[in-house]
Amino acid sequence: MKLESVIGLIGAGTMGAAIAQGAAVSGYRVILNDRDARVVERAMAQIKGSLARAVDKGRMGAADADAAFARLTPSTSLADLVSCGLVIEAIVENFDAKADLFRTLSAIVSPQALIATNTSSLKVDDLAASVSSPERFLGLHYFFPAAVNPLLEIVRGKSTSSDAMDKAAAFAKATAKQAIRCRDAYGFAVNRYFVPYLNEAARLLDEGGNAGEIDLAVVQGFGTAVGPFKLMDISKPVIALHACRTLAVMGPFYAPATSLVRIGESGELWNAELPASIDPARAATIVQRLQGAVLTAVLEALDEEVAAPDDFDLGARIGLQWTWQPCVGARAIGRDATERLVARHFQGRPLPRSLQLF
Repeated sequence: MKLESVIGLIGAGTMGAAIAQGAAVSGYRVILNDRDARVVERAMAQIKGSLARAVDKGRMGAADADAAFARLTPSTSLADLVSCGLVIEAIVENFDAKADLFRTLSAIVSPQALIATNTSSLKVDDLAASVSSPERFLGLHYFFPAAVNPLLEIVRGKSTSSDAMDKAAAFAKATAKQAIRCRDAYGFAVNRYFVPYLNEAARLLDEGGNAGEIDLAVVQGFGTAVGPFKLMDISKPVIALHACRTLAVMGPFYAPATSLVRIGESGELWNAELPASIDPARAATIVQRLQGAVLTAVLEALDEEVAAPDDFDLGARIGLQWTWQPCVGARAIGRDATERLVARHFQGRPLPRSLQLF
């Protein structure tokens, strides 16, 4: 895809506005579309403010910020997207809404235009049924905050062509994203193990654990800035619950914990308070439980050839900002220790074939 191509972004919410901003900063002309004019106006104001803060902090020059903003065109009509070489959908996470949009969009844009969904939980293949020429349809899953988080999952459906994947990879590179190519599967590559990580933390709470202790143990053991409960409070627990319920079709391991259902459905927050310290043995037990949950999901995804081992690690390192990485970590401790970490989740089931990699 050439740099002069026009990018269409449908959905001017938090994620859509951030994706549009990143593309505009990278030199693309962007049409930011939403059926609600007030939402588009608010998004444009948010982007302008974000660019101004970047200038104030010395991350970009004023002229560059002005040029990036000038490349953005607000829109409330899908007909405005007729000239786009790539259209990215970032509307509400509702299958029927997305499917209806893709049926309409297919009749508007060029047959050669790429169409992408930013869905984090729906199957690309299911949505592809609503797209004419589904070989040009794929997933572009951005991570929050999309304007600065460097990770991007490029998701290949059964019909997605190699040409579409290559063009999407070129677009990712041109917008300073580090891309993971993955096969269409529930949770794709990163959420496949990140959601069980959050869910396992809630299971520990159900077993009598303390949310603050769990967060502190994870901050120390995973090398991350915040623990699972603090992170869920930032993004809202209901989002984690929704993602967990989507993955639950794959079996009991992915079923949401009792406390996650309660907090997610109530709209409450965890409000975990970090203790001053934690007993090292207790911290190690917590970390091993969560690492076991992550590795269980990664091993199953490796068996399904969702992504390569290095890609799962890349997602942990740059997308989730973990120092601990699942495949690197498994190699470091070896197969026997890895098997012990995941064994509780495979009682009565065969162990993953991918264990032999470690």
